Amino acid sequence: MRLLLPAAFFLAAAIPAAAQAPAAPGDKVAAMAPALDRVTGAMLDLDVGPIIDAADPYRRDRYARHRTLRDIARRDDPYFERRLRAQIYGTTAAMARMVDAFAAAEPALRRSLIEVEREMGAAIRDSRRHLPPPEAEDDWDIDLDEDEPYDD
Repeated sequence: MRLLLPAAFFLAAAIPAAAQAPAAPGDKVAAMAPALDRVTGAMLDLDVGPIIDAADPYRRDRYARHRTLRDIARRDDPYFERRLRAQIYGTTAAMARMVDAFAAAEPALRRSLIEVEREMGAAIRDSRRHLPPPEAEDDWDIDLDEDEPYDD
């Protein structure tokens, strides 16, 4: 009796999880967009000032201590971050659709490849069946019209 109550609880909790449809492969790709956004944000906060100073020490701007990739990109485009995020989320959405399309086409592609493999095997078997025996002379290319000379 003591085990019946916990078993009933776990069964009731497992039913909604089992009833859910499996996630589409594209959902996993689309779920990567926030992580890519955070990684890109971390890269944009990278201070490249010392690298710029080392590459060209005579153009050193002594008053600009922190020169991040974000600051450099914003100089010419005030909407840089908005455009970058739109590209990240747009690209991951397009990739998710592509992955879903490949997943939908995968059974048909698999059947086609199996059929190609089967046909190629049959063609190879048929070509080996019609070969002359190994001890036969190489008479398979003789000209049957020996009276007429070859036209060159």
